[in-house]
Amino acid sequence: MKKLAYLLLPASIAIFLCFESIDNIWSQNKESIGFSGPANIGAAYKFPDFYRGIYLTVDSARNMEKLSRFVAMSKEARINAMVLDIHTSRYDICQVPRENVELCLSNGIHPIARIVVFPDGLKRFPVPEAEIKARLDLAEKACQYGFREIQFDYIRFNDYGILRNLTLQQKYDFIEGFLARAKEQLKKYNARIAADVFGRIPLNSKDSIGQRMEGLDKVVDIICPMAYPSHYTWSQKLMADPYQTVYLTSKKGKDRVKSAEIVTYIQAFKMKLGPSGLTYNKYIEEQIRAVHDAGVRGYLMWNARQDYAVPLQVVKNYYLASPEMINAAGRKSGDRERQVD
Repeated sequence: MKKLAYLLLPASIAIFLCFESIDNIWSQNKESIGFSGPANIGAAYKFPDFYRGIYLTVDSARNMEKLSRFVAMSKEARINAMVLDIHTSRYDICQVPRENVELCLSNGIHPIARIVVFPDGLKRFPVPEAEIKARLDLAEKACQYGFREIQFDYIRFNDYGILRNLTLQQKYDFIEGFLARAKEQLKKYNARIAADVFGRIPLNSKDSIGQRMEGLDKVVDIICPMAYPSHYTWSQKLMADPYQTVYLTSKKGKDRVKSAEIVTYIQAFKMKLGPSGLTYNKYIEEQIRAVHDAGVRGYLMWNARQDYAVPLQVVKNYYLASPEMINAAGRKSGDRERQVD
């Protein structure tokens, strides 16, 4: 009997080692393709030092063939971030599959999940808990699919005088409370929380839509002012000067926060270019230069039609001419810095 035990012992060890080897191979494979399950939540992740991004609709984000084309074009232009719509009008399903997130990551592109919180701004109050929970659960599902940054857009009240019975403080408390709740729910994923704000928010105070820089600074990691010069309709000067518009918005935004980073949305579409007297190419280039000069954390180009042929060529040419600026957050790109009024 003892002899039999001696004979069986080596065989048992061999079987154990075989299974151990198989388990190790499976674990290594999970890591190599970017699984974002509980075992990988705390893994080191490299966020962009300086965001150079574009926006894509959910139709492109969830379609592997379309997304692959944009990834290839973006890599050539030195783009390192993509804002991806992850839902349609439904909030219960993340439309962008894990493999599409992995495609971005494997090509050195930081994917950002965009969630439209209250389409066209909040028009009724209070908000049902089920509605709030749907948005937060969608954000968590995106994190489970591999996204490490959630960008909340339309996180504001409606801009047309609706809900006048609410005080500004009530609006601030609700907007900032939602974002604080999101940050708490998603902290186990080590995900960044971003909020989009109107371009006027860094320039004013007591805005009726319920967004304020100082309050958002306490509850998000990134604030994204939408500094599209065509939308600054209250100022002919700002509409005509894309550099000054983006520089002023970005710099004042940065000056009003202590913790959050500023990543500015810039205009990559042709609306109301006329007042500037600039070509489309130069119009985009001036905005990129302004972001660098303002010393913020980067820019995201917005084109709702996803017509990025010209914008991507401008980005490519910009960094070919000034390769030292590729990750130069906070460094001046030339002598064009202007005084902030």
